[in-house]
Amino acid sequence: MRIGLVGAAFGLVVVGLAAGALGSYALAFASLVFYGFANATCGIVLNIGAAESDRAGQRTLMPMFHSVFSMGTFVGAGVGTLATILGVPLALHFSGAAALLVAAAIFAVGWLPAVESTATAGRTSTVADRMGVWLERRTLLIGLILLGTAFTEGTANNWLALALVQDRSFTPAAGAASLAAFTGAMTVGRLVGGALVDRIGRVAALRWALSLAAIGLLVVVLVPTPVVIAVGVVLWGLGASLGYPLGMSAAADNPVNAAARVSAVAAFGAVAFLVGPSIIGIVGAQTSLLVAFMTVIALIGLALCASGAARPLGAHRSGNDMAEASGSESL
Repeated sequence: MRIGLVGAAFGLVVVGLAAGALGSYALAFASLVFYGFANATCGIVLNIGAAESDRAGQRTLMPMFHSVFSMGTFVGAGVGTLATILGVPLALHFSGAAALLVAAAIFAVGWLPAVESTATAGRTSTVADRMGVWLERRTLLIGLILLGTAFTEGTANNWLALALVQDRSFTPAAGAASLAAFTGAMTVGRLVGGALVDRIGRVAALRWALSLAAIGLLVVVLVPTPVVIAVGVVLWGLGASLGYPLGMSAAADNPVNAAARVSAVAAFGAVAFLVGPSIIGIVGAQTSLLVAFMTVIALIGLALCASGAARPLGAHRSGNDMAEASGSESL
């Protein structure tokens, strides 16, 4: 974890220098790749630790942990906006962010729970073990859940504000406010989502969330009234909030080789975040961004079809999950 945080900090510093003072595209590109690799490593470790907290406490805490990620995204966007307005050099801005990562590596990592002993369950994970997760039906289906939910979240983050400005004649300020509303709704959904999961079960909560996201998205696309669009944006954000953290929880259910499964399903999410914006942009250029948003409905449907794979394994189940599983770990 410390290596990943310090590596991410180094990547950020170099990005700031390359994109700012040095003006080197090649160096900026390479350092972003390095940063992305280090940051992804941190994410895998954190998700495994969060899943261990779920098991130890017999409560669903993963969505709450991911709500802090949403808060960080919101605060980071605000700090970035302020830095742009004040004309803060990129190198100084990114170095400040890097300093926070180094501080986390020094002070915060020591408080993380030790999960290595339970993660390996007394045996050494081989390369064959780690690669074998890509042949597991449940892992691949959880990956499809993350593919759909990441596509749903990423579409809003990248295109919602512009779509409302272009296709619904929102002012730029109103478009930005809509994105803030979406992010805020995601944060709220993740803060309260754990309690919902513990009450009705992981699969039921996931299906309700995906359905809510689809309804909100359809409202945004089909209804031209600004007030109704705002309601749709909030529903979309609430619905998009649970898919990613619950998919991570599901991937880490079995502590044996959990890191490989979390890595595998995270790859599905990364693909969605990578290619999703381009797909929406290409389709939107031929039609409109709001019409392109209908593509997301198909991905939500795919995630709904695969949602049964998120059913918990072992003892950490709500009563609803136990009723659904009937003692079986299969779909």
